Amino acid sequence: MRMLFRTLNLATILGLLVLTMDISAQSPASTDADQITALMAGLSDRSKTPAEVLDPNLDPSARTKSLQRFSAPHYELSIVPTEGVPAIEGDSASLPVRVHFDSKDGNSLDTSTTAHFVKRNGAWYFSSFDFMQWPLFLILVLVGAILVGVGYAVTVLILRSKLVKEGQLGLNGVKMFIPFYWPSLFRHV
Repeated sequence: MRMLFRTLNLATILGLLVLTMDISAQSPASTDADQITALMAGLSDRSKTPAEVLDPNLDPSARTKSLQRFSAPHYELSIVPTEGVPAIEGDSASLPVRVHFDSKDGNSLDTSTTAHFVKRNGAWYFSSFDFMQWPLFLILVLVGAILVGVGYAVTVLILRSKLVKEGQLGLNGVKMFIPFYWPSLFRHV
């Protein structure tokens, strides 16, 4: 009986030792991922300031530019990972995220992008807040739409002016708003 009790104690101690070694062998990778997740959550729920979570070794001008994105006194921010685990390579990591930002002053963003992180002295930081800028594609679409709108307005105003001078505004006043009719209207005036 006594021998059985000692054997069970020894087996329990060995089992706990193996379990402890297994858990401790896995913790560095999960700690990094947990730190990155906590970093995003802290910035999203405003428990951490943007200056606290931004790379302290970042060039001062780049740091100022990154922090300027949070210049509004009141804003909503949500950074949600679209993939479960960050891709960690040495002291840098990246993670696809969904970003929703609204500063309540007309500046807003809702996009999928990639956030980049850097490890400094054992702690993870955002390498920059570039993931919060509008994608180049959207900027080009916006500029194109503005140019088309301005071109349309200028063309309508020129047509209206010419039609009024020629005394032909009548029914042409409606046609001037339809680009399909523009070539024939320009030929008449």
